[in-house]
Amino acid sequence: MEQRHVFVNRKKVEFEQSQVTGAELLTRAGFAGSEWDLLQLQGEADPTGGTVLLATQPIALKNGLHFRVIPGNRTFGAL
Repeated sequence: MEQRHVFVNRKKVEFEQSQVTGAELLTRAGFAGSEWDLLQLQGEADPTGGTVLLATQPIALKNGLHFRVIPGNRTFGAL
């Protein structure tokens, strides 16, 4: 079985399966619980900031995909 590798917050994470859910990707990358937001990037320097993926959403894994994990309870820009 072919291994696939993706990058989560610049850290290489390997999978044996070709598809996982957002929650499975978070867990494999070391992010426990549901307080995280997962974003898929168009590359490490994605100017859009990425696309939000849901915990239940299936993700087709391809070598070299980039993801970012940020706290789900963030208050950026809040006064």
